[in-house]
Amino acid sequence: MLILWILPMIGYSQQDGTKTMDFNKIDYRLLDSLIIVEINKIRDSLGHIHMNYSRVISDNITSPRCEKLRREQHVYHPKDRENLFTTKVQTDLIKESLKTYKFKGGDDVNDGFEICLFNTQNYKLVTYGDYAMSIVQLWCTSTDHAMVVRDAFGEQSVNNYPEIVMSGVSTKYGMWGGRNGFYAVLNLVRVIDFE
Repeated sequence: MLILWILPMIGYSQQDGTKTMDFNKIDYRLLDSLIIVEINKIRDSLGHIHMNYSRVISDNITSPRCEKLRREQHVYHPKDRENLFTTKVQTDLIKESLKTYKFKGGDDVNDGFEICLFNTQNYKLVTYGDYAMSIVQLWCTSTDHAMVVRDAFGEQSVNNYPEIVMSGVSTKYGMWGGRNGFYAVLNLVRVIDFE
């Protein structure tokens, strides 16, 4: 049910992860959105707040960082991420939270977390859903990454101000260590309305 709610909001005709992956023509937006769906399944099972897909974060923060990893063929957290969270990006994020998710308010953006990985291509994985699940499962094998997937901003903040969790995901197909696979980056922020 969740997938039927998220995917139409970002313009997909494909409604599930059963679409076969064609490595010559990868639908990155579909793969990225399915990663959010898989993460939210985990968060639902724990009773935690959903991550809401943000095109603003994906296009302005996550995608350039993922492209840098792919280009350099290296997995790490490049410096200066905070410089990407410009006033314009924060303003656009607040507007997006209202327009897309009807979150009224939004006075502040808390830049929270970033996780990165390289997921080696596996010929047993056939569909977009297979790869999305594999990427999320790989994140969950690391204690620090699993904390972001499962728990980051998972509960209402202590002061009970209205808030929404926004996330950007980006994947890029490339090589690392002589192997093909996907670089993946997730950025997670909280938009808060201090009333």
